[in-house]
Amino acid sequence: MESSNKSNTAQIIGALLAGVVIGATLGVLFAPDKGSATRAKITQGAQSLAEELKSKVKAEAEELQNKVS
Repeated sequence: MESSNKSNTAQIIGALLAGVVIGATLGVLFAPDKGSATRAKITQGAQSLAEELKSKVKAEAEELQNKVS
């Protein structure tokens, strides 16, 4: 059962990262802004995503720890 939870979490994280890459690529290709503005937006988006991902991973780790103990 624990292996199944890890597998699901890994799949979710993988899908999330794939979505980020696809979204960033499309954003750069279709961006009407100057390159510097586009890069700043991508950087801000990546930082926001990283913070969100960290909080989700922390929550999953806490939930897993609660199940174990």
